[in-house]
Amino acid sequence: MTNPPTFSLIRGEQRIDREALTAMSDELKESTASGDIVRVDDGSTENVLLAVLTLDGHCRRVELVPEGVALDPLVSEPHELDGPTEWVIYTSGTSGEPKAVMHTLESLSRAVKPSDGARIWGLVYDPHRLAGLAVVLQALATESTLVDVRAGSITEKVDAMRSAGVTALSATPTLWRQMLQTGRTLGWALERITLGGEVSDQHTLDALAAEFPQARITHIFAASETGVAFAVGDGREGFPHKYLLAPPRGVALEIRDNILWVQSPNSSLAGADGFASTDDVVEIVGDRVLFIGRSSGMVNVGGSKVFPEQVESIIRKHPSIVDALVFSKRNPFSGNILLAKVIVNTEDPDIGPADIRRWVATQVPTHMVPAQVEIVDDLPKSSNGKVVRS
Repeated sequence: MTNPPTFSLIRGEQRIDREALTAMSDELKESTASGDIVRVDDGSTENVLLAVLTLDGHCRRVELVPEGVALDPLVSEPHELDGPTEWVIYTSGTSGEPKAVMHTLESLSRAVKPSDGARIWGLVYDPHRLAGLAVVLQALATESTLVDVRAGSITEKVDAMRSAGVTALSATPTLWRQMLQTGRTLGWALERITLGGEVSDQHTLDALAAEFPQARITHIFAASETGVAFAVGDGREGFPHKYLLAPPRGVALEIRDNILWVQSPNSSLAGADGFASTDDVVEIVGDRVLFIGRSSGMVNVGGSKVFPEQVESIIRKHPSIVDALVFSKRNPFSGNILLAKVIVNTEDPDIGPADIRRWVATQVPTHMVPAQVEIVDDLPKSSNGKVVRS
């Protein structure tokens, strides 16, 4: 009779098993006063694990602080617990300064599926942020193995995960496109593929389905402000209109002035009605709700509203283009002009910026055509794999 699986963390040659974590958890609890405030900011996955295993229900507040977020020194005086432990996470800051958002561990665990079974999960996200924490919580709940591959190039990450036998992975669409481009994903026996952090367009979903026909592919909607709201597993971009009437996770959704709002009463950014704005502009097309772009990212080009994400999605449909990033620059005549950074498939090196602009002009109105296109080897990304707009 085989022993049931137990959680373990692998990073390079190091392995930390459940027994070692339990011993460290006991030490942490003894050294932490009940009702205290604890800050986890050293970048390590094991300390996030220990916080989850030890501090919920013991401390008044746990702050998960990712690299690059500067805070004043922590001043903490233990108090009596008068409710659930507050878990503080930070927004990515891609649309402004990072903001602290308070949750409970319950609200942060909404996407966890304890019944999913033990797997080998790859960790490419910072565990101090929502996306990485979600992977940590899933691995813990299912006694899975967690392989930390945050260090290294994209090729090194893929090689390390394949060597470790990773069968489940959550990553941004940008990282998934990069992994496909390495040429090292063919034959990788992934069973679970999750996309999040950015809009998952149809082109990317189709490419993953073709490369990993045996995998279950899900794209999730989650934000630091709201936690995980819903998941979509039908292979289509956007989400079904019926989610507005009967949300699959019981998390109510509303569209207000074309912005998606999510019921998240445990979030500190929710209003009196328990709903928080996602800042995502959406459009109902038939039986589908499609993401158009971030409201805060919309730009005015010659009097017309443009969402850079829309233009990026069009550019990626070109057969010779791997990925694209569109952003704006102030212009005294048109208000703004669009600029694009584009990664071209190495099998078609002769395509140039003018060719790309001419092709885009056949797909969209003139005001959506980038004024300048630069061919690059890589796109600027945050530590979590999201593209960073200039």
